[in-house]
Amino acid sequence: MKTHFTRKNFIAIGIVYFYCVMVLIAGLAIDAREPLFVSTNPIASLGNFLGLVEFNGSAQFYILLICFLIYVLIFTVAFIYEYRLAEYYDESKFSKKWIIVYSLTFLICLVLCFGIGLCAQYPYELDLIGNNLLALGVSILLGLFLFLILASFVFGITLLVVNFKNIDKPFRFFGSRVKELESQEKKEVEEEDKLLAEQGELAHSFGEMNVDASGNYVGGGSAGASYAGAPAQAGESENKVLKDKEIVFPGLCSIDVANEANREEDFYDDDVKLDELCENFRKYLAKSEKLYFDIHTIRAFVSGLAASRLIILEGLSGTGKSSLARYFSDYISEDSFFEPVQATWRDRTSLLGFYNDFSKTYNETEFLKRLYDATYKTHHMNVMVLDEVNISRVEYYFADFLSILEYPVDKWALKIMQLPYDFDPPLHLENGILKIPANTWFIATANKDDSTFTITDKVYDRAITISFDDQNIPFEVNEEINKITLSYDKLTSLFNEASNDKRYKLSEEDLTKFRSLINYTYQNFDITIGNRIMHQLEILVPVYVACGGTKEEALDFMFSRKVLSKLSGRFEDYLKDGLLNLKTLINKTYGENKFTHSFIEINRLLRKL
Repeated sequence: MKTHFTRKNFIAIGIVYFYCVMVLIAGLAIDAREPLFVSTNPIASLGNFLGLVEFNGSAQFYILLICFLIYVLIFTVAFIYEYRLAEYYDESKFSKKWIIVYSLTFLICLVLCFGIGLCAQYPYELDLIGNNLLALGVSILLGLFLFLILASFVFGITLLVVNFKNIDKPFRFFGSRVKELESQEKKEVEEEDKLLAEQGELAHSFGEMNVDASGNYVGGGSAGASYAGAPAQAGESENKVLKDKEIVFPGLCSIDVANEANREEDFYDDDVKLDELCENFRKYLAKSEKLYFDIHTIRAFVSGLAASRLIILEGLSGTGKSSLARYFSDYISEDSFFEPVQATWRDRTSLLGFYNDFSKTYNETEFLKRLYDATYKTHHMNVMVLDEVNISRVEYYFADFLSILEYPVDKWALKIMQLPYDFDPPLHLENGILKIPANTWFIATANKDDSTFTITDKVYDRAITISFDDQNIPFEVNEEINKITLSYDKLTSLFNEASNDKRYKLSEEDLTKFRSLINYTYQNFDITIGNRIMHQLEILVPVYVACGGTKEEALDFMFSRKVLSKLSGRFEDYLKDGLLNLKTLINKTYGENKFTHSFIEINRLLRKL
């Protein structure tokens, strides 16, 4: 009751109830046939004075009058309840939705009022019904006059009693209001002064104009001279700006200093080819780390680096996803960066940080500092691992990267924050914009269990996804396998060399055969691939072949991950026959035992149907 009615609401209901009583008294008082009062009562005289006609009341009239009064009260209570309900749900009380609710309540009460009242007008004669409706109107109008007269009388009596009771006490109504306004104004001035002080501190930390004790504006930033008067001492401005920059971005500034002192050294690559890289990396994992991977997985990983800057390693926990990303960097003599994703991540600030208005500094994350540091090390490969990427929604916190990585490399730019005018930022944060280095890859590990979110097709289509569902079979490595040095420039040159080799490229015949599978999945499962995936395919296949594989293996890998994986979770009746026919089409197009990954995926889907 407290939630949906207030004292003001009950006052309003009481006023309407008082009015209804006045209408009832007016009806009884001007009934010419059986008046409750004497025929010359003051109420009847008031009606005659106002020119209201007298009427002969009947039982049917009084039923109609009582129905009217009851539903006026019901509508009043219902309207106040609905009005308060809108306020309770923090919605606009006069929105289209609530206006419709009020109108429906009014119509229901109106229909019930006259519906019940007219049903009681037996025998149904037009003269009788007309007379009763006229009498109702006269009662309503005369009741309004009585209500206003008596309400004025009650208000006057109340005013007299209250002031007579407090005749010796000071009258504080307007005085209290004035004091209240003065207190409010004082509070607003204090809040405004506090806000200006905070803004002044922020402007000071960024080197913007401030006001000195004399009320003059003094300049900050690189100029450092006073706006109205004396110039600052030599060197004072420079030190102030350097201090401001180091306060706002301490981590990025320390990276600037470290890299200015240690210039990037020349990179000496080992003479390596892609097929040797895959074979030796696989042996290195087995020999040094006791990690055993199928050669197809290694080829898919390396060729995936050529086709996309986002690689998703997906599978059950403990299958070696994180180890593959970590030890690849170790094998090529680099240090990978690991960022464990948290379940609380909701937006980009979890990765890139944010400006703190209280400390007047930018909360720099390790992820941001690693990206910034990579802008100095352009010859190195920057491998950034997002561990358990789907423990939170990838589309939320990684959204900026998903969009930016679609652009050409020279457009890979992130707006970190809006910098004030004349603020001298860290060297590689010009205008508050950080360029994602071209030598950067994001490797995401994703577990498949109940604690994680489903990765959407928006992410899968942009990434190269490798499944880690197979068991790792140990094998012996007798030869000595050493680490290699491999730069970003060397790796990209190997990718370009493979892409330009006509032997490795997809021929028109290859594309025609593959399109026959795509056309089938589109016609039977309503699944197809767009230009983005076709572009990835054209890049990945030549590199996969240069890694020692075949075109059919590369197409099989892409078909299973980009097309068949989208059937997971679907259970339509026609899927079983469609998948069986797809197996027949694959064997007919490419031969027996060519698309092994696709057949594994198809059999997995069939077991669920």
